[in-house]
Amino acid sequence: MLKNKTIITEAASEMMRVFTDENATEEAVQAAFDKFGNAIAASVGQDYLSANGDTAVLAQRGFRQLTSEEKAYYQRIIDAGKTKTPVQSYIGLPDTDKVMPETIIQDVYKDLTEEHPLLSRINFQNVSYLTRWILNDHTAQTAAWGDVNDEITKQITSAFRVVEVNQCKLSAYAIIEKDMLDLGPTFLDNYIRTFLKESLACALEKAIISGTGLKQPIGLDRDIHKGVSFSSETGYPQKTAVAVKSFLPAEYGKVLSQLAKTERGTMRKFDQVTLVCNQVDYLEKVMPATTVLNANGTYSTNLFPFPTEVIRSNEMETGKALIFLPEEYFFGLGSSKDGTLEYSDDFKFLADQRVYKIKMHGMGRAWDNTVAVLLDISKLNPAYITVLQKTETAGA
Repeated sequence: MLKNKTIITEAASEMMRVFTDENATEEAVQAAFDKFGNAIAASVGQDYLSANGDTAVLAQRGFRQLTSEEKAYYQRIIDAGKTKTPVQSYIGLPDTDKVMPETIIQDVYKDLTEEHPLLSRINFQNVSYLTRWILNDHTAQTAAWGDVNDEITKQITSAFRVVEVNQCKLSAYAIIEKDMLDLGPTFLDNYIRTFLKESLACALEKAIISGTGLKQPIGLDRDIHKGVSFSSETGYPQKTAVAVKSFLPAEYGKVLSQLAKTERGTMRKFDQVTLVCNQVDYLEKVMPATTVLNANGTYSTNLFPFPTEVIRSNEMETGKALIFLPEEYFFGLGSSKDGTLEYSDDFKFLADQRVYKIKMHGMGRAWDNTVAVLLDISKLNPAYITVLQKTETAGA
């Protein structure tokens, strides 16, 4: 894989920090994005050039052997990118040529889920170029005994919901030297996939955890119960956090019981839950609350009374955590029928650089409001062994 992965990761973290800083200037945002894009371009270019065309070495470094469809797609992008009027050349491409092959997006999904534990647990669906996705609300009863009548039809119809995928557009731009287009389709494929992967990783985790639903996905920490007030300025409100002081069976079981029944009142069965918190809270709160010194003089860890997978994500707010059922969160992600890449020389023309704009459509939300519980873990106590003392009276 990429030799400069650490540099890219640091640049991505810096970019997200600047993006979420309300006091950041436009110049600071632009500089952070430039640094991120240039880090990827430099790293991919270095890996590609140092391989000297050796296909085995390129494969070891993450460069894929392209399908004929992918190669043709990238070659047309390169040809259009080398013209003096790239925008017009791009628009002139036939629809079948300018839409990104589905295999590229599938490969990006695979890399994302392998490298980011939270994303690997989410129910991702590649919706390709669809703009509406019909979901079956599997928690509802969709069949009933009795006569075939209008009432049963209504029950079945109400078991489906439509998610508008195109209401959320994820856009990013990358800068690449025009001379690097001469490196060919294999280089461009790795560059585009790396940029998509790193950009998506930054945006997806934040949206899945705390997206407001306002021109972005709806996060797990959002209150989406039927009838909730949606603000045109702030989106869905955050859930009210449930304060927990320990993970002892009685207290933890009471929290998990909130996941056991859907909003419609149907019982939901599950054998494991996921807890997500940030790194600091894991070390200062969750780890001490789930670790005890045993009789052998060693520590027993991850002592939850119910099977719980702990995932650390620094997108989680300090002092809070989420308990949720990851398979009950749907995320549809696809490309745009209008083309995935657009070009412009306006931004960096004098520097002989070409700007690529990447667009993807997507939408994520929990099945209902009972899929996740927001926790206040600011007063979470360390674990301890409880000893019951029995007092016997004389003569008993």
